[in-house]
Amino acid sequence: MLITDKKVTEYINSLYRPKNGFLEALRDEAEEDNIPIILRDTETLLSVLLEIKKPKRILEIGTAIGYSAIYFATLIPDAHITTLELRESMQEKALSNIKKAGFEDRIKIILGDALETLSAFKDEEPYDFIFIDGAKGHYKDIFDSCIKLTKDETVIVSDNILYKAMIASDDYINNRRNRTIVNRMRNYLKYITDLPNITTSVLAVGDGVAISVVKESK
Repeated sequence: MLITDKKVTEYINSLYRPKNGFLEALRDEAEEDNIPIILRDTETLLSVLLEIKKPKRILEIGTAIGYSAIYFATLIPDAHITTLELRESMQEKALSNIKKAGFEDRIKIILGDALETLSAFKDEEPYDFIFIDGAKGHYKDIFDSCIKLTKDETVIVSDNILYKAMIASDDYINNRRNRTIVNRMRNYLKYITDLPNITTSVLAVGDGVAISVVKESK
C-alpha cells in the first residue's frame, strides 16, 4: 500500500524524470518482474543527497538487480560503490546490468550475508555514504556494523523504514511475520533517533526513508 495519499503520490511521480534510457528500461523491467528497487520519489531524494554530499566511497546493503548502484555511479562519476547481495540469482543479474552500463570498474558486488561480510570490513577505508536496503528485520545489526565504517559527516540512508505504513500503525499489520518486522523496525527507528552521535530525520518519502548524519564516528 501507499504511505501517503494516492493522488499526492501520483502527482509527485508525474514529476519524475529518468536519468537516462538505460535506467528507464531497467526500472521498467524491475517493475514488470516485481523486483523491488528504489521508488521514484526515493530516487529523486537520493539524487539531491548525493549531489550535495558528492561521496567518493559508497556502501550499499542490498544490490537486487543493481539499479541503485548503477544510479549512484551514473550520478557521481568519480564514486566507487561496494554493494552487498545475499542472493546469487540477484548478483548474477546485477553483474550483467552493471557490465551493460559500463561500470564494472567502479561497482563491486560482494555475495553473502551482509552481517558476515561487514564484520570482515574492519580495516576498510571509511565510507562517505551508506545506503541500507537489505533485510528489514536486521536493520539495527546492519547499522551497528556500518557505523564502524564511517567518519564524521558520513550520511547513512535507510530505505523502506515505514514498511507500507505498518510501522506507523498496527491497523496495517496483516500477519505475524510482519508484526515481527514491524517491532524490530520500530526499535530500530527509536534507536537511531536516540543516538547522541547521530542526527536522524525520518521522512514519508517512498516507503519511508531515514537520513542519518554521523557527527562523531565510533
